[in-house]
Amino acid sequence: MADIPSDLFQRIAERANDPRRRTADASLVADAQPLDLGAMVGQLAGQGHPAAAQLQGMLGQLSSMFGGMAGLQQGLGNMVMVGPDGSYRMGGGNEASEPAPLADPPGEAALAQAARAIGRALPAELRQLYAIGDGGFGPGEGLMRLAEAVERHRKMTAEPFGPLGQPWPENLLPLFDENPALSCIDLDSGEIVAWDPEEIEDEDSDEDWQRSFKVEHPSLAAFMDAWLDTPTMAEQMEGARRQPFEVPQATIDFYAAMTPEERAEYGFEGEDWEEQLRKSFSHPYGGAQG
Repeated sequence: MADIPSDLFQRIAERANDPRRRTADASLVADAQPLDLGAMVGQLAGQGHPAAAQLQGMLGQLSSMFGGMAGLQQGLGNMVMVGPDGSYRMGGGNEASEPAPLADPPGEAALAQAARAIGRALPAELRQLYAIGDGGFGPGEGLMRLAEAVERHRKMTAEPFGPLGQPWPENLLPLFDENPALSCIDLDSGEIVAWDPEEIEDEDSDEDWQRSFKVEHPSLAAFMDAWLDTPTMAEQMEGARRQPFEVPQATIDFYAAMTPEERAEYGFEGEDWEEQLRKSFSHPYGGAQG
C-alpha cells in the first residue's frame, strides 16, 4: 500500500486545518445563531401564517414534556437547524461557538498500541492522516479519533455482529461515520469499504449481509481526494440560495385571498406582491416578514 502523494497530503492538511471546512457541517455548527422557538412561532402567529396554529400546538406539547420552554431549550442542547438564511442553534448559549482546534496527532506509542490492539499494522496512508491530527476532519463526522476507531473495532469483533450472528470482518477498521454508512479501511488491501446497514432488508438473508459491504474507493488517498472535491453543507446552501425558492402554493393562496389593503399590512403592496412574498422567504424563520 502506497503513501498518500505529497501534493494530495498537503491539500488534505490545509482543509483539515480550516476550521470551517474540515467536515461537512463544521461552519454551520460554528456559525449557528441562537433561535428562540417561542418568539419564532409567536411571530408567525402574529402574521397569520397558515402553519402557525399547528406549530404552536407542537411547541406546546414539546415544552410540556420538558417542563416548560426553558427546559425544552436546554433539552435541545446544541441541535442545529438549517434555514434558508443560515443555521440556528435550537437551545443553549447566546453566541455562536468557534470550532474546536484539531486534536494533537497521536504519538508513536499510541500508534503502536493501536496496531497491537487490532492485530494488524496500521497502513501508511492512515498513519499519514493521523500525523495531521487525531481525527475530526474528513467525510461525514470526520476521521474518528484513533482510540475511538480501535474501540469500535474491538466491540464489533468481540462477539457476533450480523443479524444471523455473522462476525464483523477483522480486517475492516471503522474510520468515518457517514450515517447510516460506516466507511472502513481494509487493513489487508487498503481499500475503503462502506458498510451500509440499510442494505440488510431481510435479516434472515446472509446474502443481504454480504451485500451491505461495498468497496467505495481503491485507497484511503482516493477517498480523501474525493472528499476534497465535495463542498461543505454551507457551500451547498450558498449554491441553493442562488436558485429560485419555490413558495408553497398554500401560502400564495393564503395571501391571494386577501384584499390589497390586507396584504399591505404584511408588507406586500402593489401588483408585484407575489414577487415580494417570494423574496420574503429568505427570512431566517422561513416565512413572511411583517
